[in-house]
Amino acid sequence: MISDSGQAYVFGKESFGEVETIVNRGSKIVTTPQLVESLKNIFVVQAAMGNYFTAVLSREGRVYTFSWGCVGKLCHQTDQNDVEPRPLLGALEHIPVVQIAAGFCYLLCLACQPSGM
Repeated sequence: MISDSGQAYVFGKESFGEVETIVNRGSKIVTTPQLVESLKNIFVVQAAMGNYFTAVLSREGRVYTFSWGCVGKLCHQTDQNDVEPRPLLGALEHIPVVQIAAGFCYLLCLACQPSGM
């Protein structure tokens, strides 16, 4: 859930860190929206959830991912399950993204090149 002021909130089933929360760590169900503390200084414009992972898009066009990330699924150099949102590395690291969509086991990013989309 994204507020009008660009704050990201999460709630729901917590299996692999999809719901990044310090308060309820260890519980399996988060029933009240919790602010994603590590994103509080980033203006979030969109969020997408796949199966066991979450992605958010900042106003600046950076994509942040967190949760179940075995074999590099989160596209950043971290442990398998990373509950702290981190920006994507690689091909989209320096290209602004304008929209994201997630499915069962994928994240789709619409990127904007200086010469067009």
